[in-house]
Formats: sequence, structure tokens, C-alpha cells
Amino acid sequence: MKTKYWILLFSALAAACLLCSYFLLFGGTAAATATVRSDGVTVMTLDLSEDGEYRVESDCGVNVLRVADGKVSVVSADCPTQDCVRHGPANSGAPIVCLPNRLVVTFSDSTEYDAIIR
Repeated sequence: MKTKYWILLFSALAAACLLCSYFLLFGGTAAATATVRSDGVTVMTLDLSEDGEYRVESDCGVNVLRVADGKVSVVSADCPTQDCVRHGPANSGAPIVCLPNRLVVTFSDSTEYDAIIR
């Protein structure tokens, strides 16, 4: 009886983990735009439907962003850690952050509303 209990418990736990992994990997909706902030100031808003390469310069450093296939990525940065470059292309979820250069790329959908006034 105990063996069947443990097999059932393990199977249920494995199914829950697979379900959570699926939603984390494929559950997000793609954003339409990305807002680029440097040192807390909005520098530009990128339309993710238009491919291009953009250079963001500030007193803290230089980052080069690339929009391709509806996703934005940091191609190069002059920061020492290069975490933002290793982040990879994204179009939803957690923001892309370069702490040494104080660069933050956040994602938003054009259909989202901040407030509705009646």
C-alpha cells in the first residue's frame, strides 16, 4: 500500500511541475511595444513589429539594442558583467536590465489600459 501511495504522490507532483513549466515557457502573451529607460528616464519606445538596431548612450555607458522577429535583445554593452547581453531575445515577461549602465527594457501591449475613466 505504501508503494502505491508514493508512486501516486510522485506522479501528481511531476504533473504539477510539468504544468507550471509549460505556463512559464509558453503562457505569456507577446507585447506590442518595449519601453527603454536609461537612468529612470524614458529614452524611446520600440515597436516590436519593425526590425532595427538602436544605440542607447548615457553617462553610465552604451548599449546596442536589436529588434528582430518581434523580440528585443541587447546585442552589446560596455558593462563588465554582460548579463543583459546573455539575457537573450524577449517580448514579454521580466524586463531586460543592465544595472551598471542603468538601462531597463520593459514590455507592454498596446491593448492594455492604465486607467478607464467614465
